[in-house]
Amino acid sequence: FDLDLSRKLRDCVKTGMASSSVPAEPEAQHRPGSSRYPTFTRPVPYPAELLPVRQSVQAYVNAKIRQFGGAFAQVLDLQMDDAQLEEAINKAVASLGAKEVSPSRTLRLVLRHDCMSTGCGEPSCLLCQFNPSRLCKRNLKNKYLIDDHIKAKCNAPLRVELVDESGACVLEGLPPGMQLEVHVLNGEKYREICPDNVLLSHQQLRACIISHHTKALLRRENGSDDQLRCFLQLETGTTSLSDLQVTTSSEALLSGKAPTFRLLVWAVDERGEPVSNVTYVVSENFVVATKRVKHAIKSDIPSITDSVSKLVHIGKATVEKLHNLRQAASEEGFAIQICDELNRLEKVGQFQQLVELSELNPDLKHKVRHLLKLSPEKWEEVAQHAQGAVMPDFRPRAWWCPSLRAGLLFGTKNGAVCMDQPIALVKMGASPGDEDEVVPVAQLDPNTQAVVPRLKAGAVQSWYSPHHPGWSIYYKEGTGATQDPVINASIVHQQQAAGQTPNLAAAGPSSAQAASNMATLTNSSMAMPPLGGGMGPNLLADAQGFGGTRHNAAASNAADGMGGVTRGAGRGPVEGAGVRRRERNEAAAAAAAAPVITNTAADRKS
Repeated sequence: FDLDLSRKLRDCVKTGMASSSVPAEPEAQHRPGSSRYPTFTRPVPYPAELLPVRQSVQAYVNAKIRQFGGAFAQVLDLQMDDAQLEEAINKAVASLGAKEVSPSRTLRLVLRHDCMSTGCGEPSCLLCQFNPSRLCKRNLKNKYLIDDHIKAKCNAPLRVELVDESGACVLEGLPPGMQLEVHVLNGEKYREICPDNVLLSHQQLRACIISHHTKALLRRENGSDDQLRCFLQLETGTTSLSDLQVTTSSEALLSGKAPTFRLLVWAVDERGEPVSNVTYVVSENFVVATKRVKHAIKSDIPSITDSVSKLVHIGKATVEKLHNLRQAASEEGFAIQICDELNRLEKVGQFQQLVELSELNPDLKHKVRHLLKLSPEKWEEVAQHAQGAVMPDFRPRAWWCPSLRAGLLFGTKNGAVCMDQPIALVKMGASPGDEDEVVPVAQLDPNTQAVVPRLKAGAVQSWYSPHHPGWSIYYKEGTGATQDPVINASIVHQQQAAGQTPNLAAAGPSSAQAASNMATLTNSSMAMPPLGGGMGPNLLADAQGFGGTRHNAAASNAADGMGGVTRGAGRGPVEGAGVRRRERNEAAAAAAAAPVITNTAADRKS
């Protein structure tokens, strides 16, 4: 790159440091709301034996605090008059009262995790449209295998937090002698007793606890099966659930088809009895299966290139029938009129075509359902699962620095941006007809290379912001379109990493396919934005105003800090609440050094 661009990069970074809305902050710098002296501000639980005389003791303690405050101010030689000293002492006493953990203070436990999904999950987002990694709608997965750690679907660790009435985490934790206990509940019995998700009494909860097991249902890795009770210790108001493993199949313990478990977490005192002022939390229901079904686990969002066995209700016997529909129908005593291309179904995409064809042909739909032994309800479920499948997408994404007419290029694997390492720096052509200049990061001059980490931090921060400002798909489309060698190399590398045969022609869907897929997902005739976004001939889709939002509706409860409890008093635990988008620490730490990011096409073209 020319020296002028290198100089612009350095100037842009300096400007960003001066004008960023997130100022740099040394680790040792005091943050508002935190204590400079944590050793001296830890809560002191009120002794139980003094509760009968609390009012008298409190009056005496307050008087001694004021007396101490005056003496301490003299030792420090503080230049304060009586009114100023009185105000300071009143503030200090009030802050101590706010941090006190007392039996009368109402607290509750919540389940939370920081979602590690790479896609925003918004149906209208062109950038994430074919990314199967979507924002979690619940904390626990629907299914675990024996010995799995208890994590979210996105593989993020789960945690239990102690929160106050406002939903804020209580950092000081529980008083001494109190700890958390985790139980496994009979999910079917809990549903019978609590269909409306209301708070239950401790006696009702005990009736749901699985107690007839002879070995631990939850244990830490390499832990003993003899420890039938599972306890957790809170540290700064939180503790991890993901250190625990599930040890037993739910079908082995409970009767019925695919019976479910739930987790109960409550605070207990030294005698092991639940603490009255700390509300328990109950997880979503889940199934624990044996390891022999590991390869039969279904994809939440399959790819059209996945085996048809990844669809719900498609087992081994059904797969064999799908390999030759005509023959399978003949063995059942009837005939199916179907084209050769759909007689042998191996991939999800082929089954998707069969679903579309059957919707136009009721007779075919009836025969296929009968042949595959699927009820109308199960057919609808497998049809919806297939229609939600995504296309392989290896088209690179670019993040544009608005004041530079340049940006970073990132590889993409199955619709997910490979954010760890940008592959190139792109300099836009001088005029609309000029080709962009794409330079691999390894070939940049030292001065430009030194700025790349800070640009990357700005790119990451923008990706996890609403609508992914500054991001676009960077790929030429159309017959005879020639990609830059750097882009071709990235596509081949990511296809190989995904276990696919390199095929540049199958780098991603066309804009027509994308539009068709989006119309299916949204079930509407929404208008598509103009492709290119005014950023040069190489850009397929501009993220401006059409990217995804950071949170979806299923995770909205987390925005107000309510976690796993409903808004409002007197209600019980809520399934699916408490999911939060993961914040990238490296992006936040480097935000001050990154260029200022705007969200207008005009700024990007300037």
